[in-house]
Amino acid sequence: MNKITAVIFDLDQTLLDKHQSLIGFANYQYDAYALEAYRIDKGEYVRKFTEMNHVVRPKEEVYKDLIGFFDMDSSLLPFMLEDLNRNFSKHAIGYPGLAEMLIGLKKAAFKLGMITNGRAFYQRDKIRAIGIEDYFDDIVISEAVGLRKPDPAIFQLSLSNLNVSAAEAVFVGDSMKKDIIPAKELGMRTVWKQRADPNEYTDFVCDDLSEIPNLIFSFIQTKTG
Repeated sequence: MNKITAVIFDLDQTLLDKHQSLIGFANYQYDAYALEAYRIDKGEYVRKFTEMNHVVRPKEEVYKDLIGFFDMDSSLLPFMLEDLNRNFSKHAIGYPGLAEMLIGLKKAAFKLGMITNGRAFYQRDKIRAIGIEDYFDDIVISEAVGLRKPDPAIFQLSLSNLNVSAAEAVFVGDSMKKDIIPAKELGMRTVWKQRADPNEYTDFVCDDLSEIPNLIFSFIQTKTG
């Protein structure tokens, strides 16, 4: 049995609470652009903004649909889009226990990696905003490398950058399709960050970041004891 030496994470909805971050930004942008002038209910705007931004698609298309849905002035689009690009990271929120978990893993001498889909500057700004960049030995962002999860090549790139084999790594992510299945099929151990029942692709299911270090330690002990 190979010794686990690396832990690789997804970002959005794994380390970063994307849902709460979207809510915070939507509230800010509603006020910043005085959207009450369009007789838009703030709660409805926040709900729709959050819903639309949970779907992976170009942000310009999201704003076009948002402006159309609420019958807003179309001239707002470039300004609101640029505002998103510049200021969304200011509203980025990490999940509880994030820093403590990463500190625990670093103290235990694990190499830490991250694989995230998205625009390079946008993802990097969020990582910096929640204060975790310096904990990671390697960060792979899809736009920067021309690969996207669930392509196994992006997982292999991360493993190569960390100089570990798949059997020496654990992957932690929230998406079964984009994170857990491809990682497991490459031979990595997996932690599915969800409130759900385990399946054949998961070694563990865990929705609490603070539990992950001890969970990985116990897994090592079980496999090597």
